[in-house]
Amino acid sequence: RALNSLVAYEGVPANVVRTGGRAVIPRAQRHACYRSERPYTVLGNMCKHVGWKYSDVVAKLEQARVEKASRHHKKQAKLRDAWKAARKEALAKMPKHNVAVLKKFGYA
Repeated sequence: RALNSLVAYEGVPANVVRTGGRAVIPRAQRHACYRSERPYTVLGNMCKHVGWKYSDVVAKLEQARVEKASRHHKKQAKLRDAWKAARKEALAKMPKHNVAVLKKFGYA
């Protein structure tokens, strides 16, 4: 029953890419769990050695995902800079006592 409800993906699913559904668990990272001299393996490399033939496809999809995320980040940075400039310009036009009230509550 448990295996019937198991859903596995190669790479990051499209519905999770921008939803924040991923998390880093520091205690689960390899450098925190194992001593440096202990041998380890990467699952993708091991699968490739036993005949798994889709590692190139997964690498290509991951590269496309990273590029798309980079474009999104640059777009958001431009938008954020435009908002900052507009806010600064609006604050310059406002009366000083209104700006003081906004600063008091953390909005300026």
